Order: sequence, then structure tokens, then C-alpha cells
Amino acid sequence: MHSMEWDSIRIFLAVAEEGSMSAAALKLGMSQPTVSRHVLALEEKVGFNLFDRSTQGLGLTAAGKELLGTAKEAEKGVDGFIYKASAHSGKHAGHVRLAASDAISYYWLPSLLKAFQRQFPAIEIEILVANKEVNLNKREADLLISKVRPEQSDLVVSLLHSEPIGFYAHRDYLKEFGYPTSVVEMHNDHHQVIGYDQQQVYIDTARQFGDRLNRSQFNFRTDSFKMQLELARAKAGIAVVFHSVAERYPELQPIHFTDIELPDAQWWLVCHHDVHINPRIRHLMAFISEWFRSSQDKVLLIS
Repeated sequence: MHSMEWDSIRIFLAVAEEGSMSAAALKLGMSQPTVSRHVLALEEKVGFNLFDRSTQGLGLTAAGKELLGTAKEAEKGVDGFIYKASAHSGKHAGHVRLAASDAISYYWLPSLLKAFQRQFPAIEIEILVANKEVNLNKREADLLISKVRPEQSDLVVSLLHSEPIGFYAHRDYLKEFGYPTSVVEMHNDHHQVIGYDQQQVYIDTARQFGDRLNRSQFNFRTDSFKMQLELARAKAGIAVVFHSVAERYPELQPIHFTDIELPDAQWWLVCHHDVHINPRIRHLMAFISEWFRSSQDKVLLIS
């Protein structure tokens, strides 16, 4: 297949997924005229329209819908070829794309990656700070530190670390609003609660203990741990914080409830099966695992 043809198919997929030429151009890092030109060239080559154009946007024609699945398989095949080829590279130089939540990225990775780079200076690290799901099958990252255990059979998964968590609030907040003794009191009283927006971790855990919690009970909602922490430090309310992070801020006081004890947060180290033999990825995986395992002192935050 000529590169021009594959580029056109890739652009066709982006337009189909995004619903407009402009959105596809933004996703692909191209100009809108370039995207439009590729789509028109592909339609001319196949001999029929792939999209219905209207003032409401673009929609796939019946023929376009029929070809969409084939195009996705073609994309998967090309990506798989490139990905597997990279896995057999014997070089200990190059880059690895590592994805992790903002909590792990901001408070643990800096000192870890500094130590890794001293040992492997030829390996470049791209850091994807992501609080939403990262799809390794779509090659959004090479390596992932996940807050939940993935179930896909084509992923290599290992338990990396367990980190204690608890409820915290600024001491001045507790002086003003009082010290709640239970989760029920916290939610039913006048307290301000800081929680997640799209993520269900806190809600699912609370429900395991019989608390019928829903996101509407959070006065502040954000999936960013760093933002939750700063809200708590600003005396805005009560948040769930990693113990090792809270210990750095003496103004944050732990709150011990009688009706719930939060389990440790668990982090999983994940990569795609196709690339787990890649020397660069294996070096980083082994280093991360050993870094967390060797000494709890290394889990302390950087200044």
C-alpha cells in the first residue's frame, strides 16, 4: 500500500471518530484543508462518498460504515507491526512513554526517574500525566502505573505498591466546622467534602461499607489528586489523602471515623504483551518495581 493511501485511511478514521474535519485535523496535528484533501482523494479512489455532508456536520454513509471496521483492522495491523518491531530492538537507547496519575507523577516519579536516568542516560522518558483511562492497545503509552488492575489478557500486569490513605482536613477547618466522628456525620452535617468527578474509587469503597454515597454529595469534584490536596490545604473541606503526602503538611490533620476504614490504594505496573521484551521497557519496569520494593524511604516525596 502506498503511504498516501494509508495516510488517507488513517485520516478517514480520525474524521469518522471525531465527526468533523476540524476536530480530526486538531487530533492529527494537520490543517483542515489537508484533512479534507485526503478524504476527497480517498473517496475519488474508491468511487463513492464515505461521508454525508450537512450543516450539522459529517456522518458516515452506509458504504462508509461498512468500510469503517476494515479500516480499523488495517490500522491495528500497521500499528501492531510497528509496535512488535520496536519490541525486538536490541538497543538500550531511545524513548519510553510512561503514563501515571497526577498523584504518582507529581509526588513519586520525579525522584524515581532522576535515579533511573542516572543509571540509563540513553533512555528518554516521555511522561503522560493522565487521570483518565490510558489505552495501551491503542499505543497511548508503553508503560502504565494504574490505580486499578486491568483485566485484558494481552496485558502484562504486576502489583507494584500499596499506599495507605485516609481522611484529612486543615486544622483551622476542623476548628471552624468541628471534628466529624463518622462518614454519615460528615455527609449529613454541614461539612464540605472534596471528592472525585468521573472516577468511582472513593464512591465504590464507601459503598462496600454500606454508605450509599453518590457524587452529588461532594461539594468540590475533581479527578486531580493534586487539586484535592490543595483544596484541603486551603481549608475548603475534607479530602482523602495519601498518608505519606499528608505527613509533609503539618496543617493537615487526620480524621478517624468509627464506621469506615479505607483500604490501601493499590498501584499496578502494566505494559502490552507485545512490547514487554523490549529492553528499554524492561529496564524501566524492573527499575520502578525495585525502587518501590527496596525501601519505603524511597517513597518519600521530593522537596
